[in-house]
Parts: sequence; C-alpha cells; structure tokens
Amino acid sequence: MKAVRVLEYGGPLVVDDVPRPAISPGEILLRIKSTTVNHVDRVKASGAVRQVLPIDLPWIPGHEFSGTVEEIGGDVAGYAAGDAVFGANGIGGGYAEYLAVRPAVIVRKPSTLSFEEAASVPVAAQTAWQGIFTHGHLDKGQKILIHGAAGAVGGYAVQLASHAGATVIATASGGDEAYLKAIGARQVIDYRKAQFETVLREKVDLVLDLVGGDTQQRSFVVLKEGGRLISATQPVSPEESAKHRVSGEMMRLAPSADVLGRIARMLDEGTIRTDVASVYALEDAAQAWKDIAGARAHGKIVLRVA
Repeated sequence: MKAVRVLEYGGPLVVDDVPRPAISPGEILLRIKSTTVNHVDRVKASGAVRQVLPIDLPWIPGHEFSGTVEEIGGDVAGYAAGDAVFGANGIGGGYAEYLAVRPAVIVRKPSTLSFEEAASVPVAAQTAWQGIFTHGHLDKGQKILIHGAAGAVGGYAVQLASHAGATVIATASGGDEAYLKAIGARQVIDYRKAQFETVLREKVDLVLDLVGGDTQQRSFVVLKEGGRLISATQPVSPEESAKHRVSGEMMRLAPSADVLGRIARMLDEGTIRTDVASVYALEDAAQAWKDIAGARAHGKIVLRVA
C-alpha cells in the first residue's frame, strides 16, 4: 500500500510502498479515504517532544481519519465490510491506504458529511468536548473564556459551549470576530488590541487555554474562586492555582467512541458544523505541512487518500 512516512526525527515526509497492516482479534482494517494535517503530527515528527510523546521510526503520521471497513477481526461486533466510519487514535497511521484500529476509537460517519469533512472532526472536536465537559465540567448558565477560539479546537469549543447554554467569551484576532459570533461567541476580545483581563467585567467559571505562555499566566485573575483552568498546551502551575483558589489541569486527548458518537449526532442534526480549509492529495502531504504553518483560514487541512 501507499503510505507517507517519517524515516528519522526531523527528516522529510517520504512516499513509500509498505505492507498492508495485518489485523489481530479485536481490530478492524480500514480503507482510508481522508486524513488531516495536525500540529501534533509535525511536533512529534520533529523530535522536539520525543521524551514525552515518542514515536516508533519509521512512522506514519495521521491521528484522525475517515474511511470504510475493509476487514473485521475476530471478537468484533457491530460493523460490517463497507461501513463508512471516522475516528482518531493516539499513535497515528492515517497517512496510508489502510489502517488497523480498535472499534473503541471509531464510529459511523455522519451521513451529512463527506469523507473529507468527516476526517477533519475527531481530534479537534473531541479535544474541545473533553476540555469543556470531561475536565472543565461546564454547566448551563456558566461563563467560559476560550483562548485561541478561532483555531480548529477553539471553533468546536465555542459551538459546544454555546449549545450547552454557557456564555462564551473568546480571544482571537479582530478579523475573526464575525466568524466567532456567528458560531456562538457572546463576546470577542481582540488580543492584539487589548488584554482580556482588563476588558472582562465579570469573572468566569472556566478558562479553556489553547494558547499557553503568558496568556495562561494572566488567566488566573479572571477566574472565580473555585473556577477551573484547563489547558491543552502546557502544564498548569499548581502554585498559581492554589494562590488564586482555583483548579488547574493540562489535558491530553483520549479518543472515545462514546464522545465521538455524540459529536456525530450533533453534526448530523446541524447543531454544530465543521470547516475544511483546503484539500491536498496524500502525495502532497509535505507541501500541506509547510502550508499549515502560515494558514489563516478557518478549518482543517485535509489529505485525500483514496
């Protein structure tokens, strides 16, 4: 099968012919239709986080994907050959024509989405869901501040929090204000023109930090006592959390068929939407990786595999 691989840390993406994966009992072989470009793939491939997130070289990137069921291993129920599915895992492998997965990380593809659109969903949407609800415990009527709200994760976070009945405050560039308000933000603070802590009139129950650095440090002062700071970018200082009488936590995505199934239903119902910025052929993955660094459009860069 065709696959795009990283042969060494910091090396280029290489298009190779590699053996098709063999599945074990409890696994499903997927024929991949689409996958996406995520920053986590690029960071892992660079070797910058090899002590925390090591990879087995040579490595096939691609943490999220859509496709059809090709073959079913023993002890697997609920799927049949030809079923259209989508999902994410924690190890990659989506930049290939075939991928072996566990049923626990996939669900049926929303019928309203193309394979390209479906592939753009699992990582960002599940990260947003788990940050807001699993770790952040957001409730109806609460206030949430989302940093980096115009990004892929942020866009889902705005939609999910708004649908849950929370008041959504977003930080982004001024050019993203119309987009963010259209998907549910009550207030958008242009980080280039103002510091959010001087603009907010009331403290918030939850901060979802998708930026890190100084932005995270300044977020403690806008939280209510007992509030929560959830970061998807870097550890949260326990000393600062204790000082401000809040809880802080860094989260890491844990792919879940249950969560993705809920998201799939919301997509089919039109409650939330996904955005695809552009589509490349799998063979052009190296160019897509270069282009994502300067991308300003909303939505994911998708690679069409089949």
